[in-house]
Amino acid sequence: MKALKSGEKVPASGIYRVLHSMPHAAEQREMYFEGSCFPGCQICPTGVLYRLESPCVPITVPAMVGLATAC
Repeated sequence: MKALKSGEKVPASGIYRVLHSMPHAAEQREMYFEGSCFPGCQICPTGVLYRLESPCVPITVPAMVGLATAC
């Protein structure tokens, strides 16, 4: 799957590898929900790249609704 950029809509819920353009943060893996937007980084001048590593189907729980970031 191609790399997605900060600010783009999340195409599928799952665990994404997070790659910062500046070497200030260790490689991370985070969960993002379909329809939300990938966050940016105030330190990285060219943004952040995201690659889907493990797709998943989230369970709809009221407490999880607030975790999705609107675009």
